[in-house]
Amino acid sequence: MKTIKGWVGTYAPSKGVYSFVFDTEKDKFIETSVYFETRDAKYLSYDYNRFVFPIQEEAAGICVLKDGQTYKAGKESCTACYVGQDKTYIYTVNYHEGTLIRYCFENHQLVEDKKVEIQEHSGAHQAILTKSHVYVPCRLLDHVYVYDRDTLEFKRVLSFPKHTGIRHGVASHDDHILNMVSEDSCEVFAIDLETNTILKKISLLKENEKGGGAAIRLSQNEKRLYISVREVNRVYVVDTQSFAILQVISSGGDHPRDINLSLDDRYLFVANRNSDNLVAFAIDENGLLEEKDTVDAIAQGVSIVCYE
Repeated sequence: MKTIKGWVGTYAPSKGVYSFVFDTEKDKFIETSVYFETRDAKYLSYDYNRFVFPIQEEAAGICVLKDGQTYKAGKESCTACYVGQDKTYIYTVNYHEGTLIRYCFENHQLVEDKKVEIQEHSGAHQAILTKSHVYVPCRLLDHVYVYDRDTLEFKRVLSFPKHTGIRHGVASHDDHILNMVSEDSCEVFAIDLETNTILKKISLLKENEKGGGAAIRLSQNEKRLYISVREVNRVYVVDTQSFAILQVISSGGDHPRDINLSLDDRYLFVANRNSDNLVAFAIDENGLLEEKDTVDAIAQGVSIVCYE
């Protein structure tokens, strides 16, 4: 039996981090269960044998599962909306507090390394890592703040028109292009990171439609972008070269808060928050989607990671 294994992070009052197993021979979910019970594990990151997610206990912070041990740190007033990591550091971004925080391990303890105060209520949404910089899109400011990767020193800001609501992004493998989705205007941008200019832009919605751009993912061969849009409850497939919309398909539920690709790019998984379901789509040789199965046992799912 060939399977894909992953985790789903959730908003409170759901139970925390769920695990799932998907059978690729039958195209069916065969197992879901609570993996780690906590509050507000609303974004997940797995890399370098570390599993990281935000938590809400006495204070808000992060939890790291590593080498069979559990580490916790942080004293925020509310949980981070994003966590990411590299070999040395773990990064969190807080939507309400408007902060970028970097953590590391010192003497086998998880500690805060540096904290960047962007602006309270900035809508900071992500920390996108390139070789030399950290990009933090701030939805409520219509800006992307750029920091030095090593020092976290502020370098510059990328500005978007008012009410764009820039939200999430993914960089090309060579760090030359940053593909971004906006929540408010529901547009997709390709940004040249050498000139800091917009190369391409496309609107996902038709006239008079309303929707909120959510997640954006890039295929391993860099030919396709996958974007989820709430309210209209769709997933879009966009060609990275022509920036043409190749496919528009139902997310299979209500409020597709996150999407993610399997490690082999053969499947796309969608977490629909309001309908409490996880949906699996097969990806064909052209990068197009076909819905295969859904499971309704994951309440308030908002983040997906495939680890096997």
